[in-house]
Amino acid sequence: MRFGFTRWADLAVALTNTAPGPRHGDLLAAPDDLVALLRAHGEPEPVEAGDGDLRDARAARAAFDGIFAAGGDATALTGRINALLDRTARPRLVAHDGVPPHLHVAAPGASWGDWLAASGATALALLVAEHGVDVLGRCAAPDCGHAILRTGPGPARRFCSPTCASRTRVAAHRARRR
Repeated sequence: MRFGFTRWADLAVALTNTAPGPRHGDLLAAPDDLVALLRAHGEPEPVEAGDGDLRDARAARAAFDGIFAAGGDATALTGRINALLDRTARPRLVAHDGVPPHLHVAAPGASWGDWLAASGATALALLVAEHGVDVLGRCAAPDCGHAILRTGPGPARRFCSPTCASRTRVAAHRARRR
């Protein structure tokens, strides 16, 4: 089990990318979809979600989409992250039986959606503070637009997946051959 902001940032991106887009419908249509997303990102059991959790997760998804839509506009991006932090974040260090001390950022008793908003906003704020506003981006594939994090060594990441990168390269190759 990983604790910390890297996991939260990955989860914020994954939540953002559940929104309906050109390549898929809404991937967060039911509470079970939210449970599957949380489990896929290492959330320890028990993971159960209801309609309120789903509603709040969709609200967090919309807020994250706005953050990623701000692009390199530092004023818009920081304003959107700070607004989400103001509404959701209540950081404190906690220890549970058998679990090392770790950070909780959502208010006690928060819904899964509110937890996603608080933890994701915290993680994105930390990444922007460390790497700059260009750490948050969108897939460069013309028919995608998924949110991406541009972290790690090497050139800035341009695509959300090898599939989008390959599809874009093949389309460019075919266009050159015409």
